[in-house]
Amino acid sequence: VPLLTQEQEVHLFRKMNYLKYKASKLREKLDVSRPRRSLMDQIERYYEEAVETKNQIIRANLRLVVSIAKRHVGPTQSFFELVSDGNMSLMRAVDKFDYSRGNKFSTYASWAIMKNFARTIPDEQRYRERFRTSLSETFSATKDERSDEFGMELAQLQRQAHIEKILGVLDEREQRIIMRRFGLGRGQEPLTLKEVGAEEGVTKERIRQIEARALGKLRKAVEQEKIDLPG
Repeated sequence: VPLLTQEQEVHLFRKMNYLKYKASKLREKLDVSRPRRSLMDQIERYYEEAVETKNQIIRANLRLVVSIAKRHVGPTQSFFELVSDGNMSLMRAVDKFDYSRGNKFSTYASWAIMKNFARTIPDEQRYRERFRTSLSETFSATKDERSDEFGMELAQLQRQAHIEKILGVLDEREQRIIMRRFGLGRGQEPLTLKEVGAEEGVTKERIRQIEARALGKLRKAVEQEKIDLPG
C-alpha cells in the first residue's frame, strides 16, 4: 500500500471525523428505553465506515513501523515485538492527530513511533546490566549508541514538522517548488531554477516568479504566526 499524499491524508481524516460526528449526533437522538432499530443500524454503519477509514490510514503507514524497527532493533529485542509495539503507537497516533495544524500524518506517526521505541532502550540497557556475569563483561560494556541515533532522528522529525507547518500556507505547486529549490525533503539536494522548471514543464523564469511569490507568503506567515524557522 503506497504512502498517502498530504491531500489524501486530510481527506481521510476529515471523512473519519465527520463519520464519528454523524454517529455521535444520532446517538443523542436515541431513546435508550425504546431504541429504534433503523436509528441503531445507521449509527453502526457510520461507526463501521469510520473504523474502515481509520484502518485505511493505518495500512498506508505500516511500512513506517517496519522501517523504523529494522533500524533500531537491539540484540535482546524481538523484531516482531518491536513492530507490534510500533503498530500500537501508530493506531494511537491516528486517534490523536490534528490534520488542521498543517503537518503530514506520516511525520507525526514517525515521531510517535520513535518516541515509543526510544523508551525501550533504557529498559534494554538495564536488562543487559542485570545479566552480566563477570567484571570483564561489565568493564567491556559500551554505551548504547542507539540513544544518540534516536535523538538525532527525533530532532530531524521535529525539523520536518516545522517545515511542513510553515509550508502549509502555500498551494501544492508552490510547496513542490520550494521543497525542490531548497532541498527540504529528507535526503534531497537543492535544485536549480532550470532543473525545477524541467520537472514542472515551465521556464526557469516562471519558476523564479512562483518562488518569489511563495517566499513572500512564507515571510508573511512567519511574521503573523510567529513561527520559528528551523535552523
